[in-house]
Amino acid sequence: MRQLALVEVLEYYDVPQIVVATDVTGTHYLCTLFRDAGSEGYLYLGVQLSEPRLMAFVGGQLDLRTVYLNPEVDNALYLVVAHQGELVASTLLQPQDVTEEMLPEPGFYYEKADVTDDSESPMDTYQLEVPSHDRMTFSTLISRMGWRASSLRKTMGRVAVL
Repeated sequence: MRQLALVEVLEYYDVPQIVVATDVTGTHYLCTLFRDAGSEGYLYLGVQLSEPRLMAFVGGQLDLRTVYLNPEVDNALYLVVAHQGELVASTLLQPQDVTEEMLPEPGFYYEKADVTDDSESPMDTYQLEVPSHDRMTFSTLISRMGWRASSLRKTMGRVAVL
């Protein structure tokens, strides 16, 4: 079992539908709700993914179902249980263990809602060209500045755009 920390709720409808979490080693997990287990909590299908792949999903470039059907590495799928404010990757799943009920519908591309709130500070947008070999250094810098990695988008070629 792996204890996960909630990083961001991407979709919310009555309860969190799609969330991003990390484990103690900083590995990212994308978790999609597939069943309300009542008093037992909520069940999510979780997949380990790299930051570039997470950014591709958050940037609307990658279908949610594809993230689960084509994980980057073997042994990347987990049953994640959310209960009493805790997220736990409880069971390692094999691809044959994943049922159609657990998988998201095809054709879901994430699109961040443009919610404007007067209490938020205004944000400027800048475009930065970062060589691909400096991607990890750049990602570390972004996280240390307190900026969300989900605000990054990779574009064509070898350029990251902020």
